[in-house]
Amino acid sequence: MEYAPLTWSSCPPSYLSLLDKVQARAQRLIRLKALQDQLLPPLQPLQQRRDVAGLCVVYKTHKQHVPHLAALRQPWARPHGHTTRTAATRDHQLIVPFARTETSLRSFLPRYTRMWNRMVQQTQLQSISSLQTFKSAVNAWIKQP
Repeated sequence: MEYAPLTWSSCPPSYLSLLDKVQARAQRLIRLKALQDQLLPPLQPLQQRRDVAGLCVVYKTHKQHVPHLAALRQPWARPHGHTTRTAATRDHQLIVPFARTETSLRSFLPRYTRMWNRMVQQTQLQSISSLQTFKSAVNAWIKQP
């Protein structure tokens, strides 16, 4: 489950709920085997792991220009011709590919391009230079209500 988050990201919710059940069972087993005085940190939800991994792939594709991910590169959105509140973040947004069906909307490119654009509007994370720092900051951003 940990090694293929991008493969699982576009699955139907019914499949993802099965994976969540497996993780919940693993957490129960871990708690049973732990010592009574031992405090265990909570495991991250699998959806959060998938989202962080997806945004890291978008970051690698657009900021680090990793060659083997070039097929996933989306075009940058055109800047506004006039000044608006969102004009400053528009330079870092991507064009969301058109998707007609629910399955296509959940697929990697539309889902994580929309999430990238939302992140760019709400934060300045796209300007971070290190992938590890970006990953930590995205984890904190996703946890926010």
